[in-house]
Amino acid sequence: MLERDARALLGILTRVGPWDDKRDTKLNALHELLIRRHPQEKVLVFSQFADTIDFLHDQLTARGVTRLAAATGDTEDPTAVAHRFSPVSNGKRAQVSSSDELRVVLATDVLSEGQNLQDCAVVVNYDLPWAIIRLIQRAGRVDRIGQQSDTITCYSFLPADGVERIIRLRSRVRRRLQENAEVVGADELFFDDDKGDLPLLNLYHEKAGTLDGDEDVEVDLASYAYQIWKNAVDRESGTREDHSGHAQRRLLHPCLRADT
Repeated sequence: MLERDARALLGILTRVGPWDDKRDTKLNALHELLIRRHPQEKVLVFSQFADTIDFLHDQLTARGVTRLAAATGDTEDPTAVAHRFSPVSNGKRAQVSSSDELRVVLATDVLSEGQNLQDCAVVVNYDLPWAIIRLIQRAGRVDRIGQQSDTITCYSFLPADGVERIIRLRSRVRRRLQENAEVVGADELFFDDDKGDLPLLNLYHEKAGTLDGDEDVEVDLASYAYQIWKNAVDRESGTREDHSGHAQRRLLHPCLRADT
């Protein structure tokens, strides 16, 4: 079985030929976003996989992106990276010099919980996690008390059309959310070309019932306990304000395709 799989993979590599970073459309789109769309702003890029983060770090460094760092489970002190990236929100302004401050951080979900990163207002999901709670946690690193920007932008890369037809990632995410969400009349979109994705905003704001029945998603116990508590508070007080304390802040969710 392993030998057959190995032969199949070698066959694919032979057909594809040597990898050319200049033809990597997903990498090119991220590079374009960092140097043209947000050339001065801080940007936080998430991926599920440490290998992807290491790859992006090497490639972006080679392309001249500076004030850049990566944080994965192998990083000795991920919190130190967070402090260099977001010194104001962590009370480290006096300890982090301007020359040592980071503008771009590439991270696995090692930075998606328990970190203050609200010096930044641009988040990129380089891949869509199967566990939707991760999207909430990632955006929650910057949509926090102390955020100075009126608008937080969360980009998400979508699979190329051919890949989407095979794995149906986007449609599966949408279906799961639509089955579990409670429509509240908000106007923000997660997929900017599809008004049927409002349930993702409901998930972000942790509306009652959104996670009910999502048995195939691994949710950490702290998040699950918070969800139960938040639902009870909302039912009791009738408030619509989210946990960040900034009910009026706009959340924008543009999408990037790997083939554009």
